[in-house]
Amino acid sequence: MKRKGYVDSLGNPINHNFESKKPILYVCFLIGTIFPLVLIGFIIYTVIQNSGCDKVYDEVKLATLNYLKEEEKLPSIEGESVIVSVGKLYNEKYLSSFKTKNMTCSGNVKTTKYKNDYVYTLSLTNCNTCTTNSAGDWSGEISYYPTNKSIVDVVPYYNYYERQVVSTDWTRYFEQEQLSDKKSKYGVNLPLDENELPEVPEEGNIVEIQKEEVYHYRYKDKEWKWYDITGNYSAFSSEQPEGFSNKDESTKIYTNWSEYSLNYPEEKSYREITQTVGYQFYYEKDGKKIYANNKNYVAVDDVDQTKYDRRENSSVKMYHYRDAKWRWYNGQKRRYSSYSSIKPSGYNYRDDDTLYETSYSSWDDKSRVTSSNAAYRVEEKKVMTKFRCVYEILSNPIFEKPVTKSVFVESVGMSVPEFAALDNYKIEVSYKFKYLKR
Repeated sequence: MKRKGYVDSLGNPINHNFESKKPILYVCFLIGTIFPLVLIGFIIYTVIQNSGCDKVYDEVKLATLNYLKEEEKLPSIEGESVIVSVGKLYNEKYLSSFKTKNMTCSGNVKTTKYKNDYVYTLSLTNCNTCTTNSAGDWSGEISYYPTNKSIVDVVPYYNYYERQVVSTDWTRYFEQEQLSDKKSKYGVNLPLDENELPEVPEEGNIVEIQKEEVYHYRYKDKEWKWYDITGNYSAFSSEQPEGFSNKDESTKIYTNWSEYSLNYPEEKSYREITQTVGYQFYYEKDGKKIYANNKNYVAVDDVDQTKYDRRENSSVKMYHYRDAKWRWYNGQKRRYSSYSSIKPSGYNYRDDDTLYETSYSSWDDKSRVTSSNAAYRVEEKKVMTKFRCVYEILSNPIFEKPVTKSVFVESVGMSVPEFAALDNYKIEVSYKFKYLKR
């Protein structure tokens, strides 16, 4: 027989232990299901909201940078700041409400020069949830830049040194091939052998390496033989051309030298043959021999022995030659001058085929080409560079530890830009940072 109160309306027995735990189970259900959903929803909302505000902040920062660039108002001295009203950014069309979530925000932006970059500290109002001046409190000062924070303020601290600036003597002049292809940290291409730079005392800090470039010049002159009458003359030939009876010895010129060969050339009455020695020249790289001319023999006169600085022991004889040529004539013989760049008196015609070029002059720092010789003078020029080091010698720091800007300005009696312009002092700026808690 079942006792009353221990069965339900259907006659099923009641588990009183379970019934007593229903409220607790209900609370656990809420905590285990509803609360996590609410928490997740809040986190998602916060992330989306912060992401949207970050886009607004980035647009304001970009507009500020563009405005300051255009107006040439970006601070140039470390630690210095300028403040721009957000309203001006809208008015000057650097910013639009579309870029700030269809809102026209108010406030200002402080832009601080920080090393080679800028820090933008936003103070925005009327920006709905992106308003910054009521978004939270500022953190205390920290010694590193908080890269994960949207709103950061930079706090400069100052110290300074007495400074002596010294310039070394200039180096010798260097040719371009004696300089590095890459610019140094001083912004100039230094000599390949930096030991050739002037010596700087150990206590000196190099602040600049100056260079001075000049042109050096050399020249050669074109010369010709000149003659008095036209006459009946042939082209230049080593052997007598058909139809011409006489050789004019005064017209003698030479062909260019042939390339060196292992073969002895055919001898001719008008041919000049010279002999030299050839080797297999090479240099070593990574333990391997790199040969000139694919390991063929090369005449000693035809190889750059500063590069190919070694050679095999075996040698050969090598030859090259040049031929003499003359003009041949019939009838009256011309009268030829000696070689001259300008027309000699009594010689009205220039024989262009007799062109001869003198050797180059030595290099000089002055051009020798003038209006009177430009017609026959050929000039080469090259850039020559010399260097000197500018270094500073600093005293011990004046303050025991860096001070705030207000203390610094009061101590030196002038603004930071005014003090920074003094050559006999050097400012050292260090930084601390604060961020807006959100």
